[in-house]
Amino acid sequence: MKLQKILFSFDGRIGRRTYWLAILALIVAGLISTFAPFLLDSEEAAVLMVALTSQFIWLLSLWPILAVGSKRLHDRNKNGWWLLVFWLLPFALFCGGVSIYLFNDPSTGRSGDFSTGSILIFASLPPALWGIVELGILPGTKGPNLYGADPAQQPA
Repeated sequence: MKLQKILFSFDGRIGRRTYWLAILALIVAGLISTFAPFLLDSEEAAVLMVALTSQFIWLLSLWPILAVGSKRLHDRNKNGWWLLVFWLLPFALFCGGVSIYLFNDPSTGRSGDFSTGSILIFASLPPALWGIVELGILPGTKGPNLYGADPAQQPA
């Protein structure tokens, strides 16, 4: 399968090795583009470049991350919408827990509720770990399935 199809198409299936290599490449590219401005001579220029480009770079990588995850789920004979459970749910629970834990209650002037925030943060772990196991550890279905031919049986 061509690199363009791996990173930008939601059709087909990919194996675990291709999934991990694609995710690793996207993480490395994101980190390099985020921290490369610090090589500039001026510290102020580097900070400004990071502030302006890092969010944009990570936003651009969202499409390939979703495409790679979707194809990996297809290999497991699952719909790509499962990414909502594996990525969006843990992110929402974690952010909710952190916001409850950190931010002050304006009516009382106290900091947030530690126990509720902690519960939400810890509740984000099971779906995230399940996603890692489902996407990166468990093998795909043998032979063709609803989403195409077995990538293990196709020539490289």
